[in-house]
Amino acid sequence: MNSVAYPAWIRELHESEIFGEALALALIAVAKNQRDEYHFGTLLQLETETKARLRPFLVKYGMSLSENIDLGDVEAIVNAYKSTNNLLEFSAVIKPTVQGFLSRFEEIARICPEEDRDVTESMVRHESAILKWLAMESEGKSEESLDEMIGELRYPLPKP
Repeated sequence: MNSVAYPAWIRELHESEIFGEALALALIAVAKNQRDEYHFGTLLQLETETKARLRPFLVKYGMSLSENIDLGDVEAIVNAYKSTNNLLEFSAVIKPTVQGFLSRFEEIARICPEEDRDVTESMVRHESAILKWLAMESEGKSEESLDEMIGELRYPLPKP
């Protein structure tokens, strides 16, 4: 394990949640219907709960809890949603980006020390749940697409 890279990767996990939270908030603001708003709200809740769960992890490694990161890509993703007809189309567009995050989180989980395994594996489950949501939505299987994301939540949003 590269001890220099590993703590930096912990910060990367936290920043991905900050980004995800900002993205979900921006998507809620432009949601095309109540269903999309609920889906993006569930994503927001997942990102928020996960971000809070990572804070002790950052402190453990002496890292800043700052949330000041570059959010420039949020606008492009929101515009991608706005240019699609529905969540099904948007899911297909965004799925490769989430797959990239999942691959990165799996890499971090592979190299982390045993004492951190629970946290890093929770991040893999987190991103896998988001990917499952997008995969099901992009395949038109929307009935239970949020189930895994909701299963990761301690405080799920009430269904509309």
